[in-house]
Amino acid sequence: MLPFEFSARRDRRASPSRRPRRAARCLNALALLALAARAARADDAAGRAEAEAPVAPCACEKADPTAYRHDGFFGRADVGLAGMWAGVSGSASGRDRIWAIGQSAGIFIGGTPRPGLVVGGYVWTAQLDPTFIVRGVRVSPDDDSVKLTLGRIGPFLDFYPDPLRGFHVQTAVGLAVQVESDTKGHPIKPASIGGGASFGVGYEFFVGHQFSVGAMARFSVGALARSPPGAPGEERLFYEIPELLLTSTFH
Repeated sequence: MLPFEFSARRDRRASPSRRPRRAARCLNALALLALAARAARADDAAGRAEAEAPVAPCACEKADPTAYRHDGFFGRADVGLAGMWAGVSGSASGRDRIWAIGQSAGIFIGGTPRPGLVVGGYVWTAQLDPTFIVRGVRVSPDDDSVKLTLGRIGPFLDFYPDPLRGFHVQTAVGLAVQVESDTKGHPIKPASIGGGASFGVGYEFFVGHQFSVGAMARFSVGALARSPPGAPGEERLFYEIPELLLTSTFH
């Protein structure tokens, strides 16, 4: 037998064993394709479910409609410098005029019937160091106990043209009283009683949702009268009081 014939016979005997291997490879490939297709279908279904799932509402905090806005309850305190010029008539001591300088303070409480418009009541006071003009002669008390203490109480209006801004104007009227103390700090009776009115312009800056600080210029005028014991008549005083103030407002 020739060698090449033996080799051909051996190849023919080995060839049937290759067929199961090829079939196994084909089956493995089909199984892998089936698994890949199943995974693709599962991913597609999961994506559709996620897209169709309802979106939970946002639990965001609602904005406060009253924040940074001049409305609702109103409370203000102010403090500053005050001066006074006053003309005097009917004085038994011969006083013609009074000049004075000192400090003033006020508390204003009210409400807002409409945004920007404030209606309420107030209490105001000032303590001043006076200089008297007596028959044309300037007299400055040497004792620091000599003071003029003024007070006023009544209604007021405050108006913000834009409730979201800080510019405002204020007007007020009220019952006024003045007490003068002597060199020992004792009040001189009787006190002067009368009335007064004021007008102010200011601007405030919000430093919180409902709280603002600012400055204001205010001008007051009024009249006071008293009847000292033994005086021939009534002593009258007509005053003007300018003020420069710092304000703090809850609104």
